[in-house]
Amino acid sequence: MDWKMNKLVFLLVSLLICSSVYAESTALKPIDQYYSHASSGEWQKALPIIKGMVESDPSIPSRWFQYGSCLEELKMHAEAISAFKKAYELDATDFGSQYRIFRNYALAKDTEGFVAFAKAEAVKTPQILELISQREEFKAIVSSEAYSAFLQQL
Repeated sequence: MDWKMNKLVFLLVSLLICSSVYAESTALKPIDQYYSHASSGEWQKALPIIKGMVESDPSIPSRWFQYGSCLEELKMHAEAISAFKKAYELDATDFGSQYRIFRNYALAKDTEGFVAFAKAEAVKTPQILELISQREEFKAIVSSEAYSAFLQQL
C-alpha cells in the first residue's frame, strides 16, 4: 500500500509541476502583450504596458521608440517627442527616432520646436535639411517664414 500511495503522490506532484511550467510558458510576456495590442490598434491598452517596460529599464532605446510610437498613435505628440528624444539620446545612430521627432513636431503643428530641432540636427547631420525638405508631411513647416529665416542664417 505504501508503494501505491507514494506513486500516487509522486504522480500528483509531477502533474502540478508540469501544469505550473506550462502555465508560465503560455503566459504572454509584457513585450508580447504590447505587440499584440499594438498590432490590433489597441493603443490605450498597449500604453500602460510599454510605459511599465520603459520604467523598469529606461536604458533600452527600442522601448523608448515603441513608447513614442504608442504615444504618437494616441495623438499625444509632445509626449511622443520626449520619448523619441530619449531613444535618440540613447542611440545617436537611430535616425528613425530623429525622423519621428520631426514628424511629431509637424503633427503637433509646432513650427518653433521643429525649427529648433532642425538647427541642432543640421550641425550633426547637415544632409537632414535636404531630406526633410523633400517630405510632403513637412511641407507646411519647411515653407514657413520661421523655417525660411532659419535657412537664411546658415
